[in-house]
Amino acid sequence: MTTARATGRLITRPEIVERACSWVRDSVPYSQTSFHRNEHGLYRADCSGFVSMAWALPGRPGHRHGGLDTPGLAGVSSLISLRELRAGDVVIRAEGTNLTRHVVIFAAWAAEPGTYWAYEQAGGHRTRLRALTYPYGTGAELYVPRRYLSVLEEPC
Repeated sequence: MTTARATGRLITRPEIVERACSWVRDSVPYSQTSFHRNEHGLYRADCSGFVSMAWALPGRPGHRHGGLDTPGLAGVSSLISLRELRAGDVVIRAEGTNLTRHVVIFAAWAAEPGTYWAYEQAGGHRTRLRALTYPYGTGAELYVPRRYLSVLEEPC
């Protein structure tokens, strides 16, 4: 079985956030068939392509799809508890079809209890930072928090 470290390089949480912000800055339109190129490479302009870019996973041409799909992201991350969520982790629904799977990047807990800020690439929108109620809207019971296996935890 391939591990995350074989797929992507070690990355810090500030790097993940900086990379996610680059797509917010570029105001990337959502697409499951188009790609976006910036200083971080060429990636599919959907939610899993966005997280692949933020986690510095191989894009195109390294991977013909421009990053991993949502089940692939689950395969290079580990399940964590709600209390363990930190910037750069994800809230993900990896089961279902390309119409029901989704993933967002956790940014921080919001002031309102049960609400968090997330970087999101979603249909009908451009990349954005928005407040969400944990875990996520429809099909919420299928969303879980996960951590990329190659995130480099900085010492306290």
